Amino acid sequence: MPIYDFACSEHGIFTERMSYEASRAGAACPCCGAPAGVLPALPQISTLSSGLRRAEHRAEASSSEPRVVKRSHLPSCGCNLCKKKAPPTSRRWMLGQC
Repeated sequence: MPIYDFACSEHGIFTERMSYEASRAGAACPCCGAPAGVLPALPQISTLSSGLRRAEHRAEASSSEPRVVKRSHLPSCGCNLCKKKAPPTSRRWMLGQC
C-alpha cells in the first residue's frame, strides 16, 4: 500500500498507509482525531543521467565515511604494487605510438 502525507491544522504533517480511494477522503489526525486533507506529492523521478547519479551516490557515501587506506599499500611501502618502475624516459618519442 502507498504512503500518503496528510496535514493537520494544529499538529502538522503526518503519514498514513492506505489505498488511493481512502486517501482521497482524508484521514483523522493521530493526535487529535480532526479530519486532515491529503497533501499533493511529486513523483520520485530522477532527471540525472546514470553516470551523474552514480557520481552523486559516491560523493554522498564518501562524505560521511571516507575510504579506509590500508597501511601496507601506502607509497614506498615495499609491496609489489609500489615496486613498479616508471616508464623509461629515454624513449619518450615512443609514447602514444602503440
